[in-house]
Formats: sequence, C-alpha cells, structure tokens
Amino acid sequence: MKQISILAAGLLLVGAPLTASAKVYDTYAEASAQVGDAGYVAFIYPKGWDRYGEKLCRKLLADRAVQAALGNAAVVMAPIYQNRTASTNEECSKAMGPLAYPHDMGDISYPAIIFYEKGGRQYASLHGEELMTATPEEVAKSIKTRFAAKKKQDDILNQANATEDPEKKSHFYWQSTRVKWVNWPGGLQDAMRKYNPEDKGGYLAALNFGFSIKDGESAEQLMARLKEVLKNPLYSTHQKQNACAATIGHLRRSLGMIAGAAYITKCAKAMQKLDPKSTLGLAAPVVMRDWVREYRYGQGWSPESLPGCDSPILMTDVPIENKGTYSVNFKIVTGRDVLMVKSVRLMENGRCVAEDTTPRTVTWTETQQTFTLHVKKNVRKASLEFIFSNPPDKRSTWGEITVTPH
Repeated sequence: MKQISILAAGLLLVGAPLTASAKVYDTYAEASAQVGDAGYVAFIYPKGWDRYGEKLCRKLLADRAVQAALGNAAVVMAPIYQNRTASTNEECSKAMGPLAYPHDMGDISYPAIIFYEKGGRQYASLHGEELMTATPEEVAKSIKTRFAAKKKQDDILNQANATEDPEKKSHFYWQSTRVKWVNWPGGLQDAMRKYNPEDKGGYLAALNFGFSIKDGESAEQLMARLKEVLKNPLYSTHQKQNACAATIGHLRRSLGMIAGAAYITKCAKAMQKLDPKSTLGLAAPVVMRDWVREYRYGQGWSPESLPGCDSPILMTDVPIENKGTYSVNFKIVTGRDVLMVKSVRLMENGRCVAEDTTPRTVTWTETQQTFTLHVKKNVRKASLEFIFSNPPDKRSTWGEITVTPH
C-alpha cells in the first residue's frame, strides 16, 4: 500500500500486513532492508533480570498462529536492561536502531510486543496480562486486533484526506483518536490547526482537553463544570474519568471527608459508571469506602470535618425531637487553631426549622461558645447544618459538640 502523507512532518498511513509468515531479524539494519508497508514489530524482552521474558518471546515467535498473525511485518527481537552500560547500549542500538523503546517501566511492562510504522513511529503495544497470561492463540488474536485497529484508523484518515471541508476533516481526525488499541496518528494536531484554525466543532479542544481547578471556585461551580464535561460527546471515557479523579482529589483536600462526602461520592459513581473495569473505575469503590465519612452526633469536630471554605456540612442523629429551646455547644479540646463557626441551622428533610446565624469563635480564652435554637414544632430525623469559616491552613483543632435542652 502506498504511503499517504497529510503533513510533510508526519501522519503516515501504513496498511495492515498480508498473510505471509513474518521474518525475524537479529538487527534493525537487517530488518530495515526488508521492511514493507506492514512496518516493524519488536519483541522486547528483559535481559539479565527476567529469564522468563526472553523465553516467552522466543516461544511465541516459534508458534505458527503468532507467525501467521504477524504476516509480512519485519520482526525484531530486542533486549532491554535495567542497569545499562556502554556494551549493553550498543547491543540495544543494533537491535532497535532508531526505533524508540516505549515510555518507561511505569507505562509498559516487559516483555512487550511493540508495533511501529514503516517510518518508525510506535502505534500500538501488547504487554501485561494480555501477554503474560495468554495462550499463543490469544496472543495471535491480540496481534491481529492491533493490525485491524491500525487499518481502521488509516481508513478514517483516508476519509479526512478525501474531503476539503475543514470541519469534516477535523471530525475524521478526532475520530481517528477514538480507535481502540492504537495510539493517535503522528502530526494530528498540527494537521487540525492547519486545516481548521478556528477549531469549528471543538475537535482540537477535545484532543487538548485538560481539566484543572480554578482559583476561588466553589464546590458547586466545580461540579457544574464537571457535569458539562461528562455530557460532551467529544471527550473520551479516559478524559472524563481523569476529570472526575481531579475533582475528587480537590474536594478531598479542600472540603475533607465529611463536607465533601456527597460531592466525592457523586464523582466516584460517575467515574465507575464510565468504565467499571478501568483503573479509575476499579478505584471508585475504594474512594467511596475510604474517602468519605458520615457526620454523626457525638463525633465533635476535627480537621477532617472542617472544610477549607464556607461550605455547609450536615450532622445527623441529633437529639432534638420536641419543640422548645436548645443550646448547641462547641467546646475546644486540643489543637493549635481556633474554631470559627459562622452559623448553625436545625434541618428537617432539607428544610430549615430553626437557626442561629451570629458568628462565634471558640478560642483558648473562650473555650466554649453556644448557639441557641428556638424550635417551634416537633421534628423528625433532625440534623444540624454547620458552616465553619476556618481558612484551609487553620484547621488544626479538635473539640466537642453537644446539644442540651433548656
């Protein structure tokens, strides 16, 4: 298949391999002399620190199903070392030539099968459980999946080349990044800027997606922005999950396990629903178990219950049922900071029954402050809503909260 270039700088389209058995080369120089449109496939094995990895690679390359799946790709066996020397660097250079080892140990585990275009750009990988615990037949199937995904991506890019409509081009470029099992095409964003500099449709913005926390943003404003991200069909599942994770981390730090509980739980449920089997999807139940806490009467206050902003928190199981006058007492026990209480409200099913909104500060000279609630009717399942106003760096304080009838 003839190579097609969208930009002179990159974005090369390479066809899928034919059905002939692949040839295995000892060096890149040998492989590059024979490489065809199917490109290169490198079997990278850990040398000197995992003998099983090399054994597995050689076993797979000897398997007929794997050989057939590789087709006419130029296959290279390449070592990777933990402790490199001049000698090992030379050995790796002979095997890999200009083909780059992928990322680092945190991204790809070894042994690994790495797929490269004829021009040398890495476009797919196969590693981890999908390689280590699979049968040769399953590995062959995974190899075919990568080649098929690359062909699908190439077909989409050919559609982009065939149209002169800037927005349609951008749509096809964006669509090519959503093909599973393959990396983004090379030169993609430069091509989008060239053909659609105004970014009509927001496709380039979707590829450059980044979700950060804005200074002074309230939890409600942050959640509203996250909601818009989750609704946008141009963002990938991974991008949306990352936005959820960033929001969870910020809420945990700024509001704490109690004040942020409802928001954190909502974000974690959304993150899990997007892809339950992904890393972040699997982390969601742990977040909901370990990063939130219900605030019950008798817990008093602590740095964990004090949000870093004027965000209301709700204390349940409050001993108020009958109408009358009640004192809500705050008594400091330990810590280096004071407690700043902005307001206390008695709540029933989300509705305010009584309140005291005169701010008070509990200090080591005035170790107790009392808020008074005049309750004019009987209450069922009462809860207290507190708004504390301690700054984020002034929450080192512990104390008791008690309710007494007059």
